[in-house]
Amino acid sequence: MKKRVLAIFLASVMALGMLAGCGGKSEEKTTDTKEETTKDEASDGTFTMAIDYMPDSLQPSGGGSDSFTTMVRPLYYPLYYQTSSGMEYYLADKIEVSEDALTYTLHLNEKATWSDGEPISADDILFRNEYSLASSGRSSLATVNGQEVKITKIDEKTVEFVLPEASANFKNTLGSVVLLPGHAFDWDASKVDDSGYFWNTDMVTSGPYVVGEINDDSIIYTARDDFFAGKPSVQKIVLRTLGSGSSKQIAFENGELSYMRVTTAEELNKYANDDNYNVTSVTEARLNYIQFNPGGAFATLPAEAREAIMLALNGQEIVDAAYGTDELAVPANSVLTPDQLFYNEKAPGYTQDLEKAKELAQSSGLAGMTLKYIYNADRANMEAVATVVQQQLAAIDVNLEVQGLDSPTFFSIFFAPYSGKTTDEYDIGSNGWDSERGACGWQASTYMKNTGWGWSDEMAALVKKADAATSQEEAQKLWDEIQEKYTEENWLFPLTYTNYVMVSQENISGLDGSEVVPEFVDWMSIKVD
Repeated sequence: MKKRVLAIFLASVMALGMLAGCGGKSEEKTTDTKEETTKDEASDGTFTMAIDYMPDSLQPSGGGSDSFTTMVRPLYYPLYYQTSSGMEYYLADKIEVSEDALTYTLHLNEKATWSDGEPISADDILFRNEYSLASSGRSSLATVNGQEVKITKIDEKTVEFVLPEASANFKNTLGSVVLLPGHAFDWDASKVDDSGYFWNTDMVTSGPYVVGEINDDSIIYTARDDFFAGKPSVQKIVLRTLGSGSSKQIAFENGELSYMRVTTAEELNKYANDDNYNVTSVTEARLNYIQFNPGGAFATLPAEAREAIMLALNGQEIVDAAYGTDELAVPANSVLTPDQLFYNEKAPGYTQDLEKAKELAQSSGLAGMTLKYIYNADRANMEAVATVVQQQLAAIDVNLEVQGLDSPTFFSIFFAPYSGKTTDEYDIGSNGWDSERGACGWQASTYMKNTGWGWSDEMAALVKKADAATSQEEAQKLWDEIQEKYTEENWLFPLTYTNYVMVSQENISGLDGSEVVPEFVDWMSIKVD
């Protein structure tokens, strides 16, 4: 039977009951033979997915490209995730927050083990924190607003975190931490990097799969028999490099891939009307946005130049041209997403006013200028979005020099202001905040209290106050104010809220087992019939 789960995108998904916070490459390879996947294999418990490139390590970094996140999720479980409907627990089975929102007590699942049988313990959490500090000089668990967090091992499965001040974001930060097997490195964090450990079939994992083979153009994972949450239905995962675009579509229609993401209205209509496939949609909880660089042309242009651009843009036209249907995306009105508790659907956002935009472009000196616009070419629909933005700004006599960059290059350039660095390599960039769920401001809070992005001291202080709020009522009032006032500063234009729509072979089910994307957090829910 055909399965279609098409999300009603702007439905109220706020969880009203939620509160209080929201390496180097080894020479070793197992085989040089190419792994081919057929329909017969797919019916035998094999799930095949395309990857954009072959990595040189499977070391979980806790960040990086969406493609890499997809690659390592079967191997490593997070502690937990907040979602719009509650908590999804993985390696942890409980998180307790004190009434004053200063003390977080994390309980690991008693049965959770590494794939070599060693228990996943409080020491692994401490080791992950130690590794982060040793490798980069900073850890997301070690400080809140530059002040030290006190981390204490209570017992083998319990760790306590005492914050210097309340921070709703800390709960999300802690949940998304990916642990490293401290015992595999003799509890010496300096041995992790450049060890080659994460590029062989002996590496231990915390998730439901281990590495079975590493080939020239594919990686194979096999299901663990001893996984604490049970044995996965999918017995083998094959990750294949196929390129992008039509090559993926051809491979999928030939039965060589179990699923692929749908990013255009044409694709959606094609597969939704074919009973040989299932179409599944979950909210991506992503805010795609345009960000101005304070160190580029806008370092000397007056604020009216930024306002001119905001008033020239039309979110609905961008959705219509770049996505083609509101089943894939809708215009955004806020720095929060509808999946977040404090999202205000009545937030005013920006309204196009082309005549005023033209006047401001002329008076500010913006008209006639050429601005550098960058986007992440590895993200779906971003090239089409850039094309529409380019056309809309041409209407106010602003030329955009558009450049698509791969994820590593894009992030290194785009996030320079966040790191306190001045750059003139771009003037405008489009990016996306993902996993925007739960009872806090999450990434909006993280970035908007950073004045390196151009935000005023007043805005940064307001966001910090919202993050430190200890009652839902107080936090809602502050976030309502933020969702109104951000338009006065004209540094960020909310573009779209997106759905993550997938088409799969008819024998695949359970892709919507978790609300968290990109692919997939809850591999235990996926079935191959």
